[in-house]
Amino acid sequence: MVKLLEGKSAIVTGAAQGIGFAVALEFARHGCSVLGCDVHGEQMAVAVEKIARETGRTVVGAHADVTKKKDVETVVSRAVTLFGRIDILMNNAGILIHAPVLEMKEEDWDRIFSVNVKGYFLFAQAVGRQMVKQGGGRIINMSSCSAKKATPDEAAYCATKAAILGLNRVLALELGPHGINVNAICPGATDTEMVRSTFLTSPEIEREWIDKTALKRLGTPEDQARVAVFLASELSAHITGEALVVSAGEMMSQ
Repeated sequence: MVKLLEGKSAIVTGAAQGIGFAVALEFARHGCSVLGCDVHGEQMAVAVEKIARETGRTVVGAHADVTKKKDVETVVSRAVTLFGRIDILMNNAGILIHAPVLEMKEEDWDRIFSVNVKGYFLFAQAVGRQMVKQGGGRIINMSSCSAKKATPDEAAYCATKAAILGLNRVLALELGPHGINVNAICPGATDTEMVRSTFLTSPEIEREWIDKTALKRLGTPEDQARVAVFLASELSAHITGEALVVSAGEMMSQ
């Protein structure tokens, strides 16, 4: 296996489970040293042990609330101390709250924007400053197909994922002169714990989402992680400000 990230170092947010865990694992498989952080500290510790055991790479876990600037700065400082530099930031931590617009609570709206948008900004700012000092890097922002289409009961989620794409483009413009590539991934329906607990709640609903895809299957966290490796590697050196849809053709059914 060709290791596309040999000698690199990365921060992955929301790395205790789902897509974040898969990204941290795939980065490590490709030779990258990884600091994974998550608000679920104990679960993050278990994930780190599993990744390190499987890959033999340096993998470190940290408890962090991405909405807290102090937590973000602590994680970034620790990564620089451990690795000397930060080559890759995978902004992945996110939440999904289902509610019709007319029934959504203000505090839920504020919470999802704080995690899904503010958290990305705080990490991009802190890591971006480090990448400017070191002369380059890669920032990858996890958006969603929900940024590009309307989904009932997901007004807040769709709005945050669209906001990420706006942030993604501005970061690419401002950081590009410093050798920093910034891109986003837009997953379709992906088989994760969060998705299972929010809207893929019955075999009938699952079948409905599968039927929307050209490849007739749900995405897996590994599908998204492999794209993250591509965007983190030199294979994507001439790509920035873009959002790659990874949905098995789901978007064509809209």
